[in-house]
Amino acid sequence: MRGSPPRDRAFSRIEAIMKNEKNEQPIRRRPPALRRSLLALTLGMALGHAALAQETAGSIFGRIPDGQTGTVVIENRETGLKREIAVTGDGRFRVPGLPNGTYRVHLQRDGQVVAEAAVVVTAGAGSEVQLLAGQPTELEAYVVTASRGNAIDVSTVESPVVITTEDLKNMPIAPNLTAISLLAPGVIAGDSAYSDPPRFSALPSFGGSAVSENAYYINGYPVTNPLTNLGYSELPFNAIDQIQLSTGGYGVEYGRATGGVVNVITKRGSNAWEAGGQVIWRPEGLMAAPRNIYYGDNGRALGQPGDAGRIYQYRNENLFSSKTASAYLGGPIIKDTLFFYAAGEFVRQDGGGSDAAASSATAIENARTNGWRDYTYRTPRWLGKLDWNITGNHRLELTGFSDRAKQSVDLTGMDYTDFSHNDVKAGGYYRDDKTTTWIANYTGYLTDSLTLSGMFGRSKTDHVNEPYQYNPDCPSVTVAPGAGIEGFTYPTCQFATDTLTPAGANDKTRNGRLDLEYRVGDHTFKAGYDYNRSESLMGEEFYPGGSWWEYLRSDDPNTPVAPTFGIGSPASGGGHGLQGYYVIHHVNFGRSTLKVEQKAQYIKDLWQVTDNVLLELGLRNEQFANYNSAGDTFAKKNRQLAPRFGATWDVRGDSTLKVFANAGRYHLALPSQVAYRGADGIVNTQEAYVYTGVDPVTGAPTGLTPLGPRWSENNEFGQPKDPRTVAAANLRSHYQDAATFGFEQAISGFNVGAKASYRTLRSAIDDTCDARPFRRAALANGLDPEAVADWQFQCALFNPGYANTFYQDVDGNGVLERYDLSAADLRYDKAKRKYYAIDLFFERPFDGTWYARVDYTFSRNWGNTEGQLQSDYGQDDVSQTITWDYPELMEHANGLLPNHRKHQLKARGYYQFTPEWMLSGSFVYASGRPRNCIGYYPDPDNEGAGYGSYYYYCNGVPAPRASYGSLPAIYRFDLGVRYAPGWAKGMTFSADVFNLFNRQSAQNVVENRFLNTSSSTVSANWDRVRSYSPPRYIQFSARYDW
Repeated sequence: MRGSPPRDRAFSRIEAIMKNEKNEQPIRRRPPALRRSLLALTLGMALGHAALAQETAGSIFGRIPDGQTGTVVIENRETGLKREIAVTGDGRFRVPGLPNGTYRVHLQRDGQVVAEAAVVVTAGAGSEVQLLAGQPTELEAYVVTASRGNAIDVSTVESPVVITTEDLKNMPIAPNLTAISLLAPGVIAGDSAYSDPPRFSALPSFGGSAVSENAYYINGYPVTNPLTNLGYSELPFNAIDQIQLSTGGYGVEYGRATGGVVNVITKRGSNAWEAGGQVIWRPEGLMAAPRNIYYGDNGRALGQPGDAGRIYQYRNENLFSSKTASAYLGGPIIKDTLFFYAAGEFVRQDGGGSDAAASSATAIENARTNGWRDYTYRTPRWLGKLDWNITGNHRLELTGFSDRAKQSVDLTGMDYTDFSHNDVKAGGYYRDDKTTTWIANYTGYLTDSLTLSGMFGRSKTDHVNEPYQYNPDCPSVTVAPGAGIEGFTYPTCQFATDTLTPAGANDKTRNGRLDLEYRVGDHTFKAGYDYNRSESLMGEEFYPGGSWWEYLRSDDPNTPVAPTFGIGSPASGGGHGLQGYYVIHHVNFGRSTLKVEQKAQYIKDLWQVTDNVLLELGLRNEQFANYNSAGDTFAKKNRQLAPRFGATWDVRGDSTLKVFANAGRYHLALPSQVAYRGADGIVNTQEAYVYTGVDPVTGAPTGLTPLGPRWSENNEFGQPKDPRTVAAANLRSHYQDAATFGFEQAISGFNVGAKASYRTLRSAIDDTCDARPFRRAALANGLDPEAVADWQFQCALFNPGYANTFYQDVDGNGVLERYDLSAADLRYDKAKRKYYAIDLFFERPFDGTWYARVDYTFSRNWGNTEGQLQSDYGQDDVSQTITWDYPELMEHANGLLPNHRKHQLKARGYYQFTPEWMLSGSFVYASGRPRNCIGYYPDPDNEGAGYGSYYYYCNGVPAPRASYGSLPAIYRFDLGVRYAPGWAKGMTFSADVFNLFNRQSAQNVVENRFLNTSSSTVSANWDRVRSYSPPRYIQFSARYDW
């Protein structure tokens, strides 16, 4: 956190988050088989496993017997794409850069077809095919009717999960990336504070990492929120072809994630025309009532709000309905050459609920005016895609899509005596966030052995925030009780209360990459370069109208208003100040243009050591630079080496048993938001006056007499901060090391597997606000003790547990001094986050009757930091949490972390019990989240003890993480039924019940035991539930595919 004294700023931000918790909204056919006559086919595919988490294309590989030569011809009859590869030497061949689809593969010798096969290619995966001379050569009208098989991809050293369009149609899955991500083993829903309805619900945590450490891609383009790393862009659901979920172990081609990677591959047009549409209805009347939130066992029995067992927030009527309409169309513009695909979707959600907590008599009274919240969310999305086979060796893809979220919110009154609410509008806002993205992908097969691919894209998100009754010409005005001068009236023409974003606020990204692949002998070499730039125009106008006039009265007119800053008493201004009347003019706003540049280079060798053993050897080098509004760099790293290695062993040589391992390093840069307030200058000032009158329209005072100069508690007058003071000069990057070892086996139509994973955070970036090490060093160097004592440290980014070099002007002479502070000087331990897991899975591929997959994960997530965020309090200041502000905050911080779930069981499947009817289901079980007791530091005189109830001490006794047990386990069962009537070909009707048994489990509780104003008074909020898992709801849909 920022500011001085930091102890005040630190928990004021978190308390605001805690107060806003009340706003959270609970928001096939036959298997891949070939119909043929007189033909033995070999089908190799791996839709369950992706080689590269962000790849947009797949590959076909194989081998013909030693000593045989010929030409391998690969053809996609749906698009006309055709490749010919001459095979010599050891008989191995590999064709990269292939779009998703079904391919005919045949071996030609002397102009004659001597062997044929068919194979399904999926993005990021290698599909193996065996061509044996002498095989029958007929391949009349081959048909692949589904997308699953139990062959194992032995061309990759990892084992991610891929969700296909068929899964999305057949399973009861909520239509958003978070819900889909939770299907992967070891992935849990993060803290409910990291939600932003209607754009996304609680974000996923992969492998114990913070939810801000994930990366999201669409067709290889990064769509993660560039400002905060929280959130992503979505597509129309009918535009999704497959989603790759990588929990780690991906190759050196990609980086910038220490959590998980979610890559969406869109559908594309072909020679076959296709069209369709869908409507989805989620009725409010079939939604179960959300649980009310009550105060926990806080020991209070005072006969007033806050007593144990009393209601905190009424939620039984926090209900909503939603309607979705979507359509798609795709087909050829020029057969075999140019294709298009277009999809559109519109989602409308209408609902309401309590927007106020019964936290005090005043809060209950205020709720009568603005305690109820009615809202309408509108989310239009579209996608358009062109695919152009320029020639047989050159291919171009153009993709454009838009994701928009429009929110209209009205605040009305609510009565906590009977939970009724009225229709008298007292506030609200309109928000509009619109993202538009354009991407171009090129693939060129320069020779049989050399492939070039490239991608370039850009994206822009525009933000609009319009509070209800906002008047830009009117300041905010408040009058403290008893502070009005008799005979004066204090009107106002400013009725908005929300913080404003500046006009023109936006986020922009630009990304490009170039990849080259060359195959020679037993080696396939890859090298590449990528560049990513993000820029955000952001800011906040904390007081609608630009400023806030606060009318006050002092009981002692002769007491200075702010003596530290030379502000005199009200009486010193004469007039009504002699009776103690005065006014403070607050100005607080910021506007920044923030930029982050990231570059990377890589080289990789895929070495086929033997027929059955493949090694992957790679090295990635990354650079990042963060800039403030003036264009000055305040954080930069030019060399981040990330070696990654892997191996896979095709034990039997027939792709039925694979043993694999991988290990590597992964880096993550800072999002652009850290520059705002941290590196940029904002205005946060006050001025005190006595006055002689009040403007009858605006309520602003007139006849002003100043009581002193303008002041700022944090020296924030809008001046730019020296970028050298914002971060340690030798700042390391945020990075972790990870390793995986596992196996997969295909047994009689089943797939089974297991893997062991280990992740350890090696370095973290956060901010420290502890001035003591600087003062000690300054005094040791002979600086003026009085000047040193007056110095106010504004916090700086650093690496906990390492030696850090800072530049600060401690003696105030205008010259920066260098401070080389060791880890012992700073008194911080290294950041620790370790994740251990064993994942077991069983999968039964769909055979025309039933499909099932079961994943079990046993894991441990332990350390002293979650990473970039702080879920103990739901703090979303990425890499600027209070975690490392003072060493005292980290005492006894070791233990099980917020994203620890010891046991997880996930099962899903579907059963086609007649040609027209299908039943599907999904079950999730997860152990409860660890609980903490967070209290006061036992030595109140310690300079680092000023944060109130935010230390790992409880009742003065050390209370390490998880020392208060854990919350109850969470489980959920979803059920779906599909009806595809034979009398209406192409129609499908479905009904899905989510959370069938309506188990609403506590997701988190308030862990701060005491009031921030008293180390001996237990907070009324102690152990109170912050949020519950969503209630049961039912969704109906009708779909037509032509």
